[in-house]
Amino acid sequence: MARTKATIKALQDLRIASLLPSTTDICIALGLQNNVVGITHECDFPLFGDSSKSHPFKHHFVTCQAAIQNDSAEATANKPPPPLTLTVSHIDPSKATQAEIDQAVKTSLHNGLSLYNLDDDALSRAQPDIILTQSLCEVCAVAKDEVDDKVSCRLPPNQCRVLSLEPESLEEVTETFVRIADACGVPERGEELRRSFWKGAEQVLLATEKSGIAKNKEARPKLLFLEWVDPPFNGGHWIPDMVDKWSGCSTATSWVTNSCKSVQLSWQQIYDADPDLVVIACCGFDLKRNEKDALAARDLLKPLRAFNEGRIYTADGNLYFARPGPALREGIAILSRCAYDGDENVVKELEGLGWLPNEGEGWTRVVFDHAAVDHSIADMEDLVTQTHENAFAKLHEEACAEGKDVYIDPETGYSVFTEVAHKRRGKCCGSGCRHCPYNHINVKDKAKKIQQPAFLYEGPDETDDEQRLFASICTIPPNSHIKVLFHSGGKDSFLTIRKLVKQKLQNEQDPFHLILLTTFDSSTRVIAHQEIPIETVLKQAQHLEIPLLAIPLNRCSGETYLSRIQGGLNAIHSRVPDISKLTLVFGDLHLDHIREWREKELGQYPLEYPLWKMPYDDLMDDLEKSKIRVVLSAVTKDGIEEGTLFTRDFRNVVEALGMDGFGENGEFHSVAEVWAASREEALGLMKVD
Repeated sequence: MARTKATIKALQDLRIASLLPSTTDICIALGLQNNVVGITHECDFPLFGDSSKSHPFKHHFVTCQAAIQNDSAEATANKPPPPLTLTVSHIDPSKATQAEIDQAVKTSLHNGLSLYNLDDDALSRAQPDIILTQSLCEVCAVAKDEVDDKVSCRLPPNQCRVLSLEPESLEEVTETFVRIADACGVPERGEELRRSFWKGAEQVLLATEKSGIAKNKEARPKLLFLEWVDPPFNGGHWIPDMVDKWSGCSTATSWVTNSCKSVQLSWQQIYDADPDLVVIACCGFDLKRNEKDALAARDLLKPLRAFNEGRIYTADGNLYFARPGPALREGIAILSRCAYDGDENVVKELEGLGWLPNEGEGWTRVVFDHAAVDHSIADMEDLVTQTHENAFAKLHEEACAEGKDVYIDPETGYSVFTEVAHKRRGKCCGSGCRHCPYNHINVKDKAKKIQQPAFLYEGPDETDDEQRLFASICTIPPNSHIKVLFHSGGKDSFLTIRKLVKQKLQNEQDPFHLILLTTFDSSTRVIAHQEIPIETVLKQAQHLEIPLLAIPLNRCSGETYLSRIQGGLNAIHSRVPDISKLTLVFGDLHLDHIREWREKELGQYPLEYPLWKMPYDDLMDDLEKSKIRVVLSAVTKDGIEEGTLFTRDFRNVVEALGMDGFGENGEFHSVAEVWAASREEALGLMKVD
C-alpha cells in the first residue's frame, strides 16, 4: 500500500497507550512498538531493548513484515525512550495463593471496586493519541469507565480516542488485530497479521490429523483446561475455540456454552468429566508458578484418571492463553502437543513448525513425587496390622459399650456419632458417617463419601436380567454360591475376571455369582500401591456389569486389615440371604509367601487362585484377546515410567532389565482400561446383537 508523506508523518507521530498486555503484543506484531508511549505494569515484553526479558520475536510469534523490519538493527538504534507505566495494581499475585487472589477479586467486584487504577500523572505525561483498553473482563484491567473519566479530566478535548476491545471468540480476537491496525492507520498490517495467525492455526490442526483420530470428534482426546485451580475455573471466551476447533481435541467441559466467561467448577464435576488430560494454565501466571500450584493441588488432582496416567500438564497461561493476542497461536500448538504427547507423527509435525514453544519453557508435563506424600496403608498385599495410640476404633468401641451417642475424635477434637446413635435414628442419613451400620445405603455419591464397607455398584438393572452373566445384588437368590474377587483394578485382577467368566460358561453345575471387592484409602480415595482412584475401579465394574463392594481403610482407626475385610464380607451377607458358599478369589500369580499368608488368615473360607502358576505367555495371549488397554499406574524401579502401555514388547523390555515381566515383585502396577473395548470383548463373550 503506497503511503503519502502525510500518512507517513502521521504514523511517525502516533502515540499509543496500551492498557492491556494483549494490545501491547498486538502493537509489537503490527510493527508499532516505536509508537507505544504508555503500557501496563503487567506488560512483560521489552519494547526498547531490555535484555533482561524475552523478546517476542525470539519466540517466533506471528507478526507482519513491518514488525520484522522495525526489529532490525537500524530501527533498534532509532527507538524512542521507553514507554511510561500507566497502571498500578492493588494486589501482588506473586505473594498470594490462588484462594487469596480469588477472594480479593470477589470482594473487589462485590464492593464495586477495581483491582487496577490509572496513574493520572503518567497519563498526562504520555499524551497519547489513542488508548487501547477493554470492557470484557473487570478482573483483567483498568475499568473502561475510569479510562473515560481520566481521559476527559487529564487530556485536552478531542486529543485522544479510546478504543475498547471486547473479543469473546477466537475469531473476534483476530478481528482486534484489524481494528487496532485500522485505528492506527495501517489496515493492511492487520489483515496480514490475521491471515498469518489463521495459517498457523490450520498448520496445527493438519499436524494433529497425522494421528488418524483428530477427524473423528468422538475419538479425540478429551482435554480439561483450567484457568484457575483454587477454586477451579474452566477456560472461557476464546479457549473453547482453541480446544475444539483448532487443537484436535474436545473440551471436557462441553456442558459449558462456548465463547462465554469462564465458569467455576466443582471438583466433583471435574471428576465426572473424566478428561484424558488436564492443562493448567492459570490466568496471569507463568509456567513456573502454574507448575508450583499444580504440585500443591496434588491431592485434588489425584482422583483423576489423567493424574494416574501422567497426563497433567502446565503452561504459561499468562502469555499463551489469557491474552487475546497473537500468542494464542502458540497456545493452540501447546494444547495439541500435550494432547498428542505420545504420538510420534503428530509431535514431529508440530515441532517442525518452527514456532512451538519448547517443553520446559512454554509448557511441561507435571511430575508428581509419589514419595513426597506417603499414603501407604495395609491392603491385600501387605502382611501387617496397624495400631495407633488413642485410635478411634477403640474409643468408639468403648463409647458403644457405655451406650454413648458420641465420642471425641483424637485427631480433630470433633464429636463423632457412634453406631449406637445411628441405630437409635433407625436409618442411614446419607451423609457417609464414619460408623454407619447400614452400609451407607442412602449415600448418593458413595465413592466420595463412604467410611464403611458398601456397594458402590450393585450390578445391572433388573431389566433383561436373563441376558446378564452376573446378577445384580438385589436379584441373587437365596442359597447361592458367591465368589468374591479381591480386585485391585490392575491387569491381574482383570485376567482373573476373564478366567472366572470361562468357568461360569463351561460349568453349568456351579452357577456362581461374582462380586468384586476393593479396598482403598479412606482419605485419598486411592487404592494403595496401585495409585488408582476408587472412581476408576467403579468405572470398570459398571462397564463389565459386575457388582462392586468397596472397603475404605483408615490409617488412624487402629483396626486391622482382616477386621475390615470381615466387615465387607458381613455387608455381603446383609444383602444376600442364606449364602450357601462364599469363596474368596485372588489374582496372585506365583508369590508363595502371599498365598501362605492368605491361607493362614483367611483359611476359614474356600480360597481360589485361577491364575496360579500360569505361563506368562498364556496370560499375555489372553490379555491381547480382550482388546483392552493396560497402562502403568505406578512404578518403583528406574527405567520404566508411569503412563506406559503394558504390551508384549514392554514385558520383554522389563525382563531384559532383570524385572518380573508382570511386575509381581512390585516393580510396577497397572490399571486395566476395560472401557477401551466392548463389554463382550473384554469378558471374552460373543457379542450380543
